Amino acid sequence: MNYMINSHKTIGVFISGIDWEYKKELCRSLNMAARGFGFNLLIFSFIGRIGEKYDDYGRYEDRLLDIIPFERLDGIIFENSNIFSDDIRKKIHRRIAKCSCPVVAISQPCEDFYEVLFDNKVGITEMVEHFTKHHGFTRIGYMSGIEGHPDSVERLSAFKAAMKKNGLPEEGEGIFHGDFWYGRGGEAAEFFIEKGVPQAIICANDHMAVSLCSELEKRGVRVPEDVCISGCDGMEEGKIFYPRISTIERKVSDTAYAALSVIDDLLKGKKRDRTVILPTRNCYGYSCGCAKEKLRDECIRRNGILTGARTFRYHIYDTEAAMLEMNRVSDIDQIADTFARYCCNFGGFEKFFLFAYCDEKGTVSYETAFDSPMVQTIPAIWMDMYGTSERPEGIFSVYDLLPEETGGETSCYYISHLHFGNHCFGYSAIKMVSDEPFNEFYNIWLLNIAVSLESLLHKNNIRRLMRELESESIHDKLTGMLNRRGFEKNAQTAFEKARKTPCEAAAIVIDMDRLKHINDVYGHAEGDLAIKTLGRIISSCCTENETAGRTGGDEFYIFAPDYSPEKAERFRKRLNEGLREFNRTGNKPYTLGASCGIYLAPISEYASLEELLKLGDEQMYAVKRERRMEDDLRR
Repeated sequence: MNYMINSHKTIGVFISGIDWEYKKELCRSLNMAARGFGFNLLIFSFIGRIGEKYDDYGRYEDRLLDIIPFERLDGIIFENSNIFSDDIRKKIHRRIAKCSCPVVAISQPCEDFYEVLFDNKVGITEMVEHFTKHHGFTRIGYMSGIEGHPDSVERLSAFKAAMKKNGLPEEGEGIFHGDFWYGRGGEAAEFFIEKGVPQAIICANDHMAVSLCSELEKRGVRVPEDVCISGCDGMEEGKIFYPRISTIERKVSDTAYAALSVIDDLLKGKKRDRTVILPTRNCYGYSCGCAKEKLRDECIRRNGILTGARTFRYHIYDTEAAMLEMNRVSDIDQIADTFARYCCNFGGFEKFFLFAYCDEKGTVSYETAFDSPMVQTIPAIWMDMYGTSERPEGIFSVYDLLPEETGGETSCYYISHLHFGNHCFGYSAIKMVSDEPFNEFYNIWLLNIAVSLESLLHKNNIRRLMRELESESIHDKLTGMLNRRGFEKNAQTAFEKARKTPCEAAAIVIDMDRLKHINDVYGHAEGDLAIKTLGRIISSCCTENETAGRTGGDEFYIFAPDYSPEKAERFRKRLNEGLREFNRTGNKPYTLGASCGIYLAPISEYASLEELLKLGDEQMYAVKRERRMEDDLRR
């Protein structure tokens, strides 16, 4: 068996918006249920759209799909709610549709997979009957969700059917299409006030119910005294809102258990129906005039809100401080140190890993830009609950995704992709200390790290450019050797270092013979090639810690600390052999030659490098004069 984390089977969960209370509860419930079934969980967490306006980050999150080893997952749960962008949701759908393991979709109908859904119709029907039979209302309005959305269609259909069943107009006192969020509460309030405030308004979810209550109160319409309001889904905000929202509660723990139960049965070879329908439960709060709040309970709830707000404020302070620190980072270790110092604000965690993509040369994603995930990673941040721990060395395959664990307990990791625009940096993995998932500050951390990695990438690019410019400024473009500036800088450093230890040093000056003749007869391109060839031969001769450079058109300087007559003779011999070999095999119409002067003396006798090189220059000209005299005699 090719296990992913340990000896337990691993279920992959695809989910977006874990900072939402419903999603937190789902992750919490999946964690508890998975432990009961003996499953590991890999929760692939997508941030998606940030707020109502910024969706650029979510646009590139599908890159995570490129590194997931789908063939190693034993089952998949797809929380395919509308929090995913349509594009990402479709890409996830297409990818997991190719998997051979059991796949269960929750939240929204998905006929390609097994489904675990709630029976919204019964809840809506009971809510209509509660208002008509318990309260005796006949004038009931309805605030629907987004037109065409599956939940909107199903719940609106149930409302109309229930109204008709109870002898009331299907449209009631009017139907207003909202957004499943808070954005259209004001418009809805105006809509129902213009029609004459109905006795009750049923909302297709709790977010819209909360918003509608607030907007009606602003306009002098009291809830529940003037109009009763109900919601749907049993969201946490509806429970702490005043008046507490009457709602149709969907028990999230039932979803988690049912989805994992389907996968467990299928893995054991048992047959299951394609769709599991879970019941809902209607809870009647004070927003419909039922279950009036007790003062003590209300005070306790509000005290809890105040405590949470105070904690939230301190978490914001940590986040602000971390953002300032992250803005100054110049290497990955500083990012790790800042994370270790301020990471206490998103919940207790047991392990945190950040794997950075790298290429086959080991160059990492914050040193060079990658526009797509790589097949290899290196551990960039390696932490546990006690702080930064020693990172393992080497390159890891994304196929492994996580380090292997020992021990018999199941594990749950949350995996997120790290990127900035189309720059792919790697992925993070976090294991919490309990069933409780991370809070919204974790996503802020991931975004902060992504921005810091992008900044680090730019800084590294600037450093590399500066190194290249520095290299170009001290190197000769033709030969690749040091130019005059580079030679003087490096040779001076070597000279100062050599003066601290008594030794002999050599100044070697080499000048090409008959360069003008080559240029005049064969052209300057051939002359450049001759200079380049001589530079290559000289560089190959420097095997004793010499500093060499092309300091003029056809002139080369070499400074050699800790030299001896034997080393000088070996250098001269290698130079002559190199020239003979080129002339023998180079197939050129000219002979490449060079005059070499070597001056060797105790370095302590000379106050400057220039003095030593001047004497070497004189030796070279002496050799050149002698060679010319020999040529004249032969002629």
